[in-house]
Amino acid sequence: MDQQKQLYSLAKQLYKENFWNDYLKTDLIAIQLANRKEPVIISVLGQTDHNYGFLFYRNLEELACFFEATIRAKQQNFRAMPDVIQLQNCLSLEFEDRGAISEEEYRLIKDSGVPFRGKKSWPIFVDYFPGYYPSIMDESDNLLIIEVIGKLIETAKDFKKKLVLDKDKKHPSEIPIRTYQKNDTYTDGLFRLPKKIMEGTSQFKKTAPILLTSFEMKRVNSQKLGSGIWEIDIDFMSSPVVSIEGERPFFPLALLIVDSEESEIICSEFFKPGDSETIQRLLIQLILSENKKPPKIVVSTNQYCRVARYLENLLLNLEIELVPIQKLPMISAFKKGLLDYL
Repeated sequence: MDQQKQLYSLAKQLYKENFWNDYLKTDLIAIQLANRKEPVIISVLGQTDHNYGFLFYRNLEELACFFEATIRAKQQNFRAMPDVIQLQNCLSLEFEDRGAISEEEYRLIKDSGVPFRGKKSWPIFVDYFPGYYPSIMDESDNLLIIEVIGKLIETAKDFKKKLVLDKDKKHPSEIPIRTYQKNDTYTDGLFRLPKKIMEGTSQFKKTAPILLTSFEMKRVNSQKLGSGIWEIDIDFMSSPVVSIEGERPFFPLALLIVDSEESEIICSEFFKPGDSETIQRLLIQLILSENKKPPKIVVSTNQYCRVARYLENLLLNLEIELVPIQKLPMISAFKKGLLDYL
């Protein structure tokens, strides 16, 4: 059986099991394959949101995105589905209506020779990466997903029998795991998730080095210290864009800076996720144009790690303090006014 046929045959088997009737998306399942260092962690979708499918986190760092989304949901209500999409880092199997899938996804299904029909029963395999629009899963991931789904069918059947029994016994950080040996024998147990994984992706984000020239740094460091505190906000836009034809669409990040002393927006720009040089240069150009450095820049608590990833080292060099606060008064008012206008 070729890979495509095997992949879609297993998807059909998995669909028939209706595991979303038994599992919440927070009921994680771990499968440790013999040829991998870290377990693959699976989340089952469908019981509460009617988006039927499975999320496959290939390692613990990817799983941190699952908890990041959970943390963000508690801190603030997501505006829409894209907010979750922008954070995810995993592979997924999702079941959609025929009319909701693309022509390329339909072609892959037809080429497999495996028949599908009915509502929310057409499988699509999706690759998620933070800041980028979901794309069709690459063929290089087929073998991994084939192996994981093949083992998940029996594993999820076995684990659901003791799901209720174990819920009160295990620690909140423990999830059921099935560990496979090379001869395909297995043992079941509990896997304790490291604390830093459950704290979200901030534990894995390396802060960008200073990417500006020594001349630029000398100029900006010569600026006098002002008295006004700046507010900074970096958030994903809800609509993806394509900068180069054929390139994967991405969600732009919007940079918003407000001078609280002047009560005015002094910067409103867009940049590509991961483009640390652009945001660093925008900040120093702003300081030069304002002829002063702010003594302090405040950021909302839920965005602190994102802002620090891009600017922490630069701000330390400039002796500007980056302070997390619960709510940005000026930017919050601006955003509310914009939403009311729209």
